[in-house]
Amino acid sequence: MNITTDIHGTSATLTPHGDIDFQHLDQLRATLHRLPPAVTAVAWDLRDAHFVDVAGLHLLNTADAPARATSLTHLHPQPRRLLTIACELFPDADFDRYLPDAGAPHAA
Repeated sequence: MNITTDIHGTSATLTPHGDIDFQHLDQLRATLHRLPPAVTAVAWDLRDAHFVDVAGLHLLNTADAPARATSLTHLHPQPRRLLTIACELFPDADFDRYLPDAGAPHAA
């Protein structure tokens, strides 16, 4: 997997090119860990990641990573569905913050 890293001051955009799965999880985490300490916000640009398995959820909850504001952009339908299911199954895990409409009120 190729991962493009763009750093702009205190923000970084990481763009994985290919599927996000357990085969690539260590590489994705290593890229995250190599970011300079000054980076306080990370956006994962998923435009080239059409498939994400549960490894993507593990990536979002990398416990030993420095505390950084994290967001997802350009979600395809399958990763969006994975996050929606994760929100339903694990409501306390706060995965809904990664969905584009996280601030929207939910219908009763």
